[in-house]
Amino acid sequence: MDFSTLYRLATRGFARAATSIGAATVQYRPVSALEPCASPYGQGRAAFSNDRAFGFAGPALWDVPFVYALTDLPDLQAGDILTCGAEIYFIARVEPFRPPLCVLCNAVVTLTGTEAVQTDAASPGGYATSGDAGAQATLATDWPAMIRPGSGAGVPGPAQPGAIRPGGFEMFLPAIPGVSLQAAMWVQDGSGPRYTIGAARSSPWGVRCQMAQQQV
Repeated sequence: MDFSTLYRLATRGFARAATSIGAATVQYRPVSALEPCASPYGQGRAAFSNDRAFGFAGPALWDVPFVYALTDLPDLQAGDILTCGAEIYFIARVEPFRPPLCVLCNAVVTLTGTEAVQTDAASPGGYATSGDAGAQATLATDWPAMIRPGSGAGVPGPAQPGAIRPGGFEMFLPAIPGVSLQAAMWVQDGSGPRYTIGAARSSPWGVRCQMAQQQV
């Protein structure tokens, strides 16, 4: 039996399981940095579990966002976003004969970065600092992400005497079309907190950032 036949049979088995035990799921494939979930790409059923055997012995663990998916959606790739009830996931990896690896999200974020300060006569064409809210330009909006406490990274900018050390956080999110995350960009969580990126690394899995929470 050839590879393609085996792969088709395995995919069919996953689909049958998802049809039996899964919940209604909507799939999005972002094509723009703005409003990635504006138009559905597909619809089907999916069940998510942190157990690779899909024993469903317990829920997803606290601040452990990685889960596996059983789904009957026929066309999946890393970076796709799945909504199932009130939960949002993005796909980190898809491999033959294995359920997709997904990241359970707990935030919806907007990313901003500094733009050239054209009116600065003292330094024509210069760039504002990351702390200048008036110079921030929106780069991406409404992106699902996972944010959790983690090791922080040095954030560009001068340290203020007596300043409280900002808490360290890490963020996982899918690759954003046309946007390369860099240090000093801002992350605005829809629930309120705001962060400054200290380091970011892109990979086939998505983007992982180290951040510091802004104090004001």
